[in-house]
Amino acid sequence: LKKDIMQRLEATATPLKVAIAIGSYSLCSSTLLLANKMAMVYIPLPAVVSFIQILSSTIFVLGIMQCGVTVDKLEWSKLKSYALYIVAFVAAIYANMRALALSNVETVIVFRACTPIAVSVIEYLFMNRSLPTLRSSVSLLVVGGGAVAYCLSDSQFALEGLSAYTWVIAYFFLITFEMTYGKKLTSSVKMDSVWGPVLYCNFLACLPMFSLGYAAGDFTHAWDTLKDLPTTGILVLLFSCVTGTLIGYTGWLCRGMVSATTYTLVGVLNKFLTVLLNVILWDKHSSSTGLVAVCLCLTAGVFYQQAPMRDDIRKDESPSSRDNESLSPLIKDPK
Repeated sequence: LKKDIMQRLEATATPLKVAIAIGSYSLCSSTLLLANKMAMVYIPLPAVVSFIQILSSTIFVLGIMQCGVTVDKLEWSKLKSYALYIVAFVAAIYANMRALALSNVETVIVFRACTPIAVSVIEYLFMNRSLPTLRSSVSLLVVGGGAVAYCLSDSQFALEGLSAYTWVIAYFFLITFEMTYGKKLTSSVKMDSVWGPVLYCNFLACLPMFSLGYAAGDFTHAWDTLKDLPTTGILVLLFSCVTGTLIGYTGWLCRGMVSATTYTLVGVLNKFLTVLLNVILWDKHSSSTGLVAVCLCLTAGVFYQQAPMRDDIRKDESPSSRDNESLSPLIKDPK
């Protein structure tokens, strides 16, 4: 049995494994959007749908653990570490809802698109990561600028009153913290499987998500809505639960393999890919300028290169490393 799987993911990841992890996460992200859109047709109660997805993921992971699949057991010391992540996660959801109530979706997208820049600075200051190269810095700036161009072309970039600024800025800082702290968890908390973080996060998120939904009034008529669900609605809800579990696994796998900045950027690009899919699948109207801006963001994101750890750069530049490289041609096969 291999130990500390999560801590070793980035060090042992190959370009192919990283590409598969990012692709799987992006596919699950887009599929979950489709699943949630369909689920909301039958259950127009967002918190109820989210709570059912989180609860079903928890039950599924506990189930496969009983079947012999390697899953980290719940331990108090690890629960405390992940609890702070869940607080930030739920707070970000709440701040997002308040920001949307006082501004609009496009405004939130702009602030969300700028989070990779903030995360890259946090990684440099506190996580021993190098700053992005010029090419990668330009990539991040173009993604942020493209988001502004898209939002200005398709609707008003609106912020109504001081409270709107407060909530959208709070959302920005909470997402930045969530992304960096989430990466910190993968390297500092020993987990023997990727399913471990999935269990911890879903288990801890059940109560806060239920509380948010209860406060919003979503659970008032939840039972009446659920008991009258047609067969199609039940199948759609089950599909969304399966997808929600898969995005939990692929998300933590991807997060473990790449830097916090890369993971945050992938999340932003997934949102723009979603915008593009909305135009294609649901014929959502968008100006030509807006579509160009979305394509610009997606293209710029492809040119981003992950910054290495500063310790790795020091090793490559150390005299002993250069000496070994210069002597390597002189080392002969003992045979």
